[in-house]
Amino acid sequence: MHTKIICIYCICDDFLSTFGLRDDKQCRMTSAEVLTVAIISALFFNGNLNRARMVLKCDRYMPNMLSKSRLNRRLHEIDISIWQSIFHAISEIFHKGNESLEYLVDSMPVEVCMNVRSYRCKLLTGKQFIGFCKAKKKFYYGFKIHMITTADGKPVEFIITPASIADITAFRLMEIDLPQGAFIYGDKAYTEYSFEDSLQEFEEIKLIADRKTNATRQHSGYVQYLQSILRKRIETTFSQLTNMFPRKIHAVTKQGFLLKLIIFIVSFSLEQAL
Repeated sequence: MHTKIICIYCICDDFLSTFGLRDDKQCRMTSAEVLTVAIISALFFNGNLNRARMVLKCDRYMPNMLSKSRLNRRLHEIDISIWQSIFHAISEIFHKGNESLEYLVDSMPVEVCMNVRSYRCKLLTGKQFIGFCKAKKKFYYGFKIHMITTADGKPVEFIITPASIADITAFRLMEIDLPQGAFIYGDKAYTEYSFEDSLQEFEEIKLIADRKTNATRQHSGYVQYLQSILRKRIETTFSQLTNMFPRKIHAVTKQGFLLKLIIFIVSFSLEQAL
């Protein structure tokens, strides 16, 4: 843990310095320290910012630690684009190490509350947040994380949408910034022949989605076998990411909830890179 804390702080500090982001001289804590506290809370304390704050203060990593409320305000003042830029910088490392050019795409549900309690949920409002989790065979109220990973499960791209958004719709909204000649394996939810053709023609990226039994474009036997083996890895990635979550992600606002999700994803990616 000691080595990771130091490495994470150095990475955050170097990243902010590279982009020319400087703090006011009157700040008790730098932005790099605030980022470090958030990442440490996600990695070791299930997102509990106060526990991470107390440990880092007591162990003298950050003696000028802010109060709980002030630290939370400082965290919300950091633009989301900074977290996204950190994630993109890490994903470039994963791209370079992925010589097979094989990628996986899937989505995972993030429940804000049970669907039967959605009518009194103060965090979200609207039917677009009602989704169905096929694995658990139940409706839920919240978000979906749509993610592209390498063949060994390292995240390279993600977006967060309301739970009702279909997987193929979210996939079209993604940048899909992958090298030419890449193969993307997905489940049946990503079957759309026109999109597969345009992706192959304009980006030279082949989307290999699982087929229903009545589909007209069936894959050969070895492709189906390869797909069934590879796709298990992204499910493992989602399981590892979910294990970082607390029993209930506490947030007062929708933006705060999304910020915590992004911090969990960035922290998970950073741990994979270390």
